[in-house]
Amino acid sequence: PATLDSSAKYHFFLHNNYAEKNGPDGDCKYYDLLNAFADSGFTVISEVRSGKIIPCAYGEKIVGQIRTLLDSNVPPENITVAGHSKGGVIALCVSSKLGNPKVNFVVMAGCEIKPLLDAYPDYRTLKGRFLSIYASSDAVASSCNSVFSPVSDGTSSTEIRLESDGGHTLFFKPERIWLNPVVLWSRKAQP
Repeated sequence: PATLDSSAKYHFFLHNNYAEKNGPDGDCKYYDLLNAFADSGFTVISEVRSGKIIPCAYGEKIVGQIRTLLDSNVPPENITVAGHSKGGVIALCVSSKLGNPKVNFVVMAGCEIKPLLDAYPDYRTLKGRFLSIYASSDAVASSCNSVFSPVSDGTSSTEIRLESDGGHTLFFKPERIWLNPVVLWSRKAQP
């Protein structure tokens, strides 16, 4: 945003690989997702990625944007970085590189994705407040328990396994089943 409001709740949204390859107007309803978060009271920061994005290299850009917010006196508790699938991997990279235990991270079906296993950061370097959320029927991603088990101080995590037949594409649209718990959790950030 051109003007920063230190009292606003900022929400970085990192889309999936589908939108990276097919653009924002396909089956993944990128703009509907952004609008849903904005309608929930967040100042949304996002961009459409394209090409062969390397998650942790791209994460450096987000880290710089977050540092700009922090330098402008936005409390870290007012910042949430959320990503679906490959976007969730990027969110984990941002956590690892930022190292701030008070920033919030939402990983939507972003753990244990086999084609991306080499792209994940060293889990021991994660810092922040985490929500992992995924569908029980997801054949691509699964629980983040193995991600959060080796972490050290400065990390807390909550996980929600949704009983849904939506699979990995559940997060392609702003469905209440996942949007409501993500928004509620993001609003409960405590200083």
